[in-house]
Amino acid sequence: MHPAPPDSAASLLVAAPAALMAATLLAAGVCYGLPLLVRYRQVSRWRRRASDCLALTYDDGPDGVTTPALLDLLAELVGFRAAANPSALTRTRGSGHELGTHTHSHKNAWKKGPFFELRDARRGYESLAGVVPANAPYRPPFGKAGLPTVLAMWAAGRRIDWWTAAANDTTDDLPNPAERARALLDNGGPVILMHCHHAEPDRRAFVLALTRELVRQGRERGRRFVTVGQIRESVR
Repeated sequence: MHPAPPDSAASLLVAAPAALMAATLLAAGVCYGLPLLVRYRQVSRWRRRASDCLALTYDDGPDGVTTPALLDLLAELVGFRAAANPSALTRTRGSGHELGTHTHSHKNAWKKGPFFELRDARRGYESLAGVVPANAPYRPPFGKAGLPTVLAMWAAGRRIDWWTAAANDTTDDLPNPAERARALLDNGGPVILMHCHHAEPDRRAFVLALTRELVRQGRERGRRFVTVGQIRESVR
């Protein structure tokens, strides 16, 4: 066999990194793109088939001050805060609300990588063992999930729950609670995302005021207040 001409060898050297880059981009697209499709399908289905429902969910808790004020509506918890607030967690469990996990350290999977997220998601369940059921739902931080975590949750019989609208309680300029509640009910339902870990008094007050407005306006509109699990059951 004759050796490749110099110009052919140079072409191979250039093509190899390009092929590696293409393969890396394809793998990333599959890893993060497929969960986005799952999320889109879930959100679209909920909006179409559960428009008469309203599930108020709260990420990043429990908080020792805010969570007790939200116990009648509380939904989601994060591992490391749960460990720091065991009394709030126990009280929440006894209040009849649906609890889920939100990883342990609350990192963005798109920045930390899919396998970090998978380990962190599993650690979140370990942090809440004995309080949250082993098959409790999982909500990805920032709504970002990698395919390994999605497959692992499904294999363990766990739901992955996103949301259909965010309350914007983490933005720099907090909106008017009544107006924001109206907009969420008009266009955002049925699963509203809020947070119950705010240390700033103005944010905590906003979450509480928005919750009251969502309950008041939701009742006026005849919405049924449910858990995310009940929404899932109703749209099967």
